[in-house]
Amino acid sequence: MINKQGIIELLTKNHDSFISYIAGLTAEDYAYSHQQKWTAGQQLEHIVLCVKPLEQVFKMEQSAIAQTFGLPDKPGSSYEALLAAYLEKLKAGGSAPARYVPETGEVDQRPQLSESLRNMVSELCSLIDRFEEQDLDRLCIPHPLLGNLSLREMLYNAIYHVTHHHAMAQRHLESRKVKEAL
Repeated sequence: MINKQGIIELLTKNHDSFISYIAGLTAEDYAYSHQQKWTAGQQLEHIVLCVKPLEQVFKMEQSAIAQTFGLPDKPGSSYEALLAAYLEKLKAGGSAPARYVPETGEVDQRPQLSESLRNMVSELCSLIDRFEEQDLDRLCIPHPLLGNLSLREMLYNAIYHVTHHHAMAQRHLESRKVKEAL
C-alpha cells in the first residue's frame, strides 16, 4: 500500500515530469499525430479532463462522497494489482469515454493547459492531505473502465495514468523520428 504522503509525492512528480516534457516540445512535435493517434497536446488535454473530476470529488465532504457514490464493496487493490487490471481493460479494447476525449490540443492552449494541470494537481494534493489514511480506503468513486474504486485506488490510477500518456506521447514522437530517418 502506498501511503497518503507517497501518493502526494508520486502524483506531483509524475505530473510535473509530464508537464516538463510537454513544455519542451516544439510546436510541430506538440501537434504531431502518429497514425491518427492523439497528439501530445491532446494527451495533455486528456490528462486535464481526467484530473478535474478527481479534484472535484476531493473537494466534497466525505459524507457527500459516501452518499453520492456509496462505499467500496471489496477490499482495495495494491498499486500493482490495480495497474494490472487497468492494463487488462485497455488490452481488451477499453478506451476513454467521450467526456474525457480531448478536442484539438492546439499549440496555443499549451501554456494554459499546463498551468491548469499543475494547479489542479497541487490543489488535489492539498485536498488529499485533509483525508485520514483510512478514509482513502473507506470511500469510493466510479472509474469509467474499472467500476467502483476506493479513493486510494483512484489515486493509484492517477499516478499511473499520466505516465501512460507521457509514454504514449514519447513513443509517437520516436516513431516519427524513425520514419523521418528512413
